[in-house]
Amino acid sequence: MAVDSPSTTDAGQRLPETVIEELLAEPYRRTVLQSLRAADGEITVRQLATRVVARERSVRPEAVPARKRERAQERLYEHHLPKLTATDVIQYNSRNASVELGEAADQLLDRV
Repeated sequence: MAVDSPSTTDAGQRLPETVIEELLAEPYRRTVLQSLRAADGEITVRQLATRVVARERSVRPEAVPARKRERAQERLYEHHLPKLTATDVIQYNSRNASVELGEAADQLLDRV
């Protein structure tokens, strides 16, 4: 997974306001953060993709078609997870393809 963020942060550092604004400018990322907050812990990227699509379509997760979930997973891996992990908003575990909120997540969650 490529990392292409304008700024990274060490644990405990505040993200620059411009980085926060950039991360939250994309509605999809706001939905990702809302879905992770609701998960209350580590979930797989597949589960996250399902939850994001379910929120967007206002359906139950089990009603999400496989093709929509697969597209959402691709979108997460290619565009959103790199930016969110580079800034420590999300932590990604490559061993089991799981994600959870990172150290910097609190700086964004009150805005979504």
